[in-house]
Amino acid sequence: MWTSKRRLREERDDFRAQLDRMRDRAETAERTVETEQSARNIMARQLREADAANKRIHGRNVHLTEQLERAREAAQDGALDEMGRRLDRALRACARYRADTDGQARLIRNQQQLLDTFYGLDTPAIAEGQQWQQRRHDRLPGVKL
Repeated sequence: MWTSKRRLREERDDFRAQLDRMRDRAETAERTVETEQSARNIMARQLREADAANKRIHGRNVHLTEQLERAREAAQDGALDEMGRRLDRALRACARYRADTDGQARLIRNQQQLLDTFYGLDTPAIAEGQQWQQRRHDRLPGVKL
């Protein structure tokens, strides 16, 4: 009688161990399925994004091809010569504006110098007092002003 109880207990323990192994394998399989589904979803999203980008690039290529064809036609019609003349005029105007701007800046600097002289702001005393904050006796050490 004891041997049959012992044998039954051993069989029960074997079945429990087998059941635990089967449960572990089932949980592993479920995790694997979830991982694969997640990977499939990511890949599908990436493929959709790549397809959308491909469509955008195709549209851009078509647009650029049309522009290139129009430019070639314009080059044959002499429109580039007109564009070159317009660019030359724009460059000359830009040079005039820059020269005028430089002249205005020079005039402003001269006027500022005259004002400084008139108000006495160019005296040596003003220049010496420019660093007064660094020479203060009540300045805290390590504080930069």
